[in-house]
Amino acid sequence: MKLFNSFQLKIIMIIIMFVDHVGQFIPGSPLWLHYIGRVAAPVFFYLLVEGFFHTSSKKKYMERLFISGAMMFVVSMILMYIFKRPIKITNNIFLSMGFSVALLNSIEWKEKSQKKYLPTLTIIGICIAMLFTEGSVFMTIMVLNFYYNRDNKTKMCIFYALLSLIVLTNPAGSIYNSLFIVNYQWMMIFAMPFILMYNGERGRKVKYFFYIFYPIHIWILYIAGNYVGFK
Repeated sequence: MKLFNSFQLKIIMIIIMFVDHVGQFIPGSPLWLHYIGRVAAPVFFYLLVEGFFHTSSKKKYMERLFISGAMMFVVSMILMYIFKRPIKITNNIFLSMGFSVALLNSIEWKEKSQKKYLPTLTIIGICIAMLFTEGSVFMTIMVLNFYYNRDNKTKMCIFYALLSLIVLTNPAGSIYNSLFIVNYQWMMIFAMPFILMYNGERGRKVKYFFYIFYPIHIWILYIAGNYVGFK
């Protein structure tokens, strides 16, 4: 059932992401907040790939993400210098997304180019760079899955499910400890129903809302974590 357009999915995921980041930055937060948050990033990256196919300028799309990522990096470094908390701001989804768009651009460049070696080297370089972003290897593989299997939802779902469950191969003692304490990243599998409910429509146009909300809510929670916490 196709229930949600892009705008509606983003709003739902923004709420879920906020819950996850409360768990990250507010001391004493319950672990289950992170369980809820596992679904947000995959949906955002799925919509990123969809946006890649629909944007009027892929170059400007990529530039916005990298500029936003650079600005967020600078402000985050300043805040960490001021507050010197044990918890660091490692969040910067803009850089992961910027490199993802750069990767997809390079793939299309390779497909159109007669000389394959330069775009191939570019793709390899981008993939290496992505390993050092927030999304790391999981989001790199995920973006490629969403891109190549965009028109084959069955294949996309199977590959996504396998990717989600790979984390359980990491030894973590008891089954409970593995599922709910150490390797709970597998819960990102629950993002798939939301992805399948996407109706392909853009919905309300709010291009810059996420660019503003994302860094500001991170910074507010980081600062708030200095003064409040769950009892």
